[in-house]
Amino acid sequence: MVSEYKFDFMVDDEQLLKGRTLIDLPFNVWEVFGVKGTVAVKAVINEVEFKLNLVPRGNGKYSFFLTNAMKKDLKVKKDVLLKISISLLNNKVKNGAELCSNEKPTKCYEKIHSISYVSQPNHLMCGQAVVAMLANRDIEEVAKIMGTRGSTSIGQIIDALDYYKIKHGEKNIRLSKKNPHYSEISILTVHMPKYTHWVLYYKGKFYDPEFGVLDQCHPEGKITSFLEIIEK
Repeated sequence: MVSEYKFDFMVDDEQLLKGRTLIDLPFNVWEVFGVKGTVAVKAVINEVEFKLNLVPRGNGKYSFFLTNAMKKDLKVKKDVLLKISISLLNNKVKNGAELCSNEKPTKCYEKIHSISYVSQPNHLMCGQAVVAMLANRDIEEVAKIMGTRGSTSIGQIIDALDYYKIKHGEKNIRLSKKNPHYSEISILTVHMPKYTHWVLYYKGKFYDPEFGVLDQCHPEGKITSFLEIIEK
């Protein structure tokens, strides 16, 4: 494990015009820093210090946003080279997530015996509810682990699954002619008329955090992709 990682990033014309620029970290945070979940870091960019939370993308990949305010502080111009140093703000993972360090990965996974339905307490917490159902945990605990009671990305969901040692596919798979069917246990990406929704599909039933346990996906929803959950 290391305490600091340095890299360079070039800002081009397109990135300069955007309201904020997404910077992907060129290293695996899980492996380099030995942490998972919500990761708070100190980012020193061209000798200017910022404190921020990294955005999880799944499988140890993280990013952060270079906002307009940060660009102003840095006096960012076209083709400027940013010298970036990333280090953890503390030596503990926020909310206590840890790597399974001394065990083979297969020994870390939890077996899913059954599913107890969990409803979302607000209109944004479908991701937390799906993880809570798979992990058989209280949704408020899951929200603390994920660091939010708001909307969640697939990266945040994957990190939460890893925290609870639930085996899953490597990435979200889009439904297509090549992949026309989702798995027997899947986290479904469902596009509703005005928002995107997470739904758990478990052995023939749709455990929808908003609409209940259904025999079919909600009629207004369109399933576009899925994350396979592997039953151990």
